[in-house]
Amino acid sequence: MDTYYKRESVSSDGELLAQRTQKFYNPMKEGYGYNFKYKSAMTKSYLSISLPECFSDAELGRIYKISRMIYSKSNLLAKRTNGGIVPLTREEIHEKIGLHRTKFVQFWKKLIENKIIKSIPISGKNFFCISPLYFNSTVYIPVDIFIAFQEELREHLSNRVFEAYMDMHASGNYMPIIMTDGDVEGEEYL
Repeated sequence: MDTYYKRESVSSDGELLAQRTQKFYNPMKEGYGYNFKYKSAMTKSYLSISLPECFSDAELGRIYKISRMIYSKSNLLAKRTNGGIVPLTREEIHEKIGLHRTKFVQFWKKLIENKIIKSIPISGKNFFCISPLYFNSTVYIPVDIFIAFQEELREHLSNRVFEAYMDMHASGNYMPIIMTDGDVEGEEYL
C-alpha cells in the first residue's frame, strides 16, 4: 500500500488556493524486496575494474578499510569536525589501518605508486583521495577528482566526456567538492 502526503493551501475565507499530493518513498517494492539502507552513504566498486594484482589479499583488505574512510559523496579521505570538513592525515589513516609504522610506510608507498590514492589540494588543504576507478562514492565524478586521476580514467571515458571535463576545468565553471566561505551560503556539494 502506498502512502501519500496531501497539502492544501486555503485562503482566510476558506477558498482552496492550491493542492499538492506527494507520494512517500516506500523502500519495500513488490516483487523486488526491500531497498536496504536507501538513504545511507555508500561506495561502489566495479566488477570489471580490479585492483592491481601486485596487492596481496591482506593488502586488499586494508584498501577496503581505507575505502570506508571516504567522506560522503566526495572520494576524499576526510572527516567532519566543528571547523568543517578536514582531510584525514596519513597518521590518522595509519592508526585506523593498524599496521606497524614500517609496514604502513611500504603499504602507503605501494598505494601511491599504483595510483590508488593521490593527494590533491582543495580549499588550501591537501586531501588524500581514492581513485574513482576502484571505489566511487559519487554519482558524478567531481572535476577536481577527474583532474587528479585523468591519466587513469582516460581509457575508460570517451573523448567527448574527457574534453567536457577539460573544458569545465579550464572555465572554472563547476561545483567544488567542498564549499568554502566564498561559495553560496548553506550549499554544500558533499
